[in-house]
Amino acid sequence: MLFSIITVTYNSRIFLSETIHSVLSQDCTDFEYILIDGGSSDGTLDVIKHFEREDSRIRWISEPDDGISDAFNKGIRMATGDIIGILNSDDIYADGALSAVAAAFGADGRCDVVHGDMVRFQGDIPLFRLKPAPVDERIWYDMPVNHPATFVRRTAYGLVGLFDTSLKVAMDYDLVLRLYRAGCRFQYLDRVLAHMRYGGASDERFLAARREVFAVTVAAGYPRWRAGWWFVVKACMNITKNLLRRLGLHGIIRLHPKFKKHQGES
Repeated sequence: MLFSIITVTYNSRIFLSETIHSVLSQDCTDFEYILIDGGSSDGTLDVIKHFEREDSRIRWISEPDDGISDAFNKGIRMATGDIIGILNSDDIYADGALSAVAAAFGADGRCDVVHGDMVRFQGDIPLFRLKPAPVDERIWYDMPVNHPATFVRRTAYGLVGLFDTSLKVAMDYDLVLRLYRAGCRFQYLDRVLAHMRYGGASDERFLAARREVFAVTVAAGYPRWRAGWWFVVKACMNITKNLLRRLGLHGIIRLHPKFKKHQGES
């Protein structure tokens, strides 16, 4: 079973070495690592070339793109592996993540998507362990999986298509909804698979993300009034959560069952 791990970069030099190292140091070594750069000018390419000289599993391109979705799609088209994982350029895989995912896919040949927990970081400080929501219960109004901790069979992309390039923030939600509606089988692993820093597009542009979720669900047949209700509810929740996080009140956030105290935190 070959993994294709994809990282999209653009002026990502600060954290990129840590991201690449977390992939190359996995104890499961049967993977290719594809980096899609959008034309960086900050030394990102120097980091990529350094690791490329050390490890032949790395492939990369650097050219302008039409946003994150377009860059994701370039990586998927380059992929030759059976299983595709997408890791942000400032996030990392947990030790043993690929081995655990390979075992899950190997144990269930009907499984199309394997996903797990992730730890959210503020800079280098772990805040909490984020557990995904039950897919069947949340799929119509919320992203039920943690995207960096999610792995998809390449055949599933062949079934539902690639990322929608018209979406700028909620493209991962749209893809997961399409996988679900196509009858793809999801399997949850009760373990941390990835660490994700705050500061990505979905964190900084959460209202834009909610607008795109609204549009995607209505287009797929979800009642407009329900989509509108959830837009308001989830937007208020995002505002409250971000305020508590910025005030350092992480203990209050952890009262929600999705947000667990990460082992080793005070």
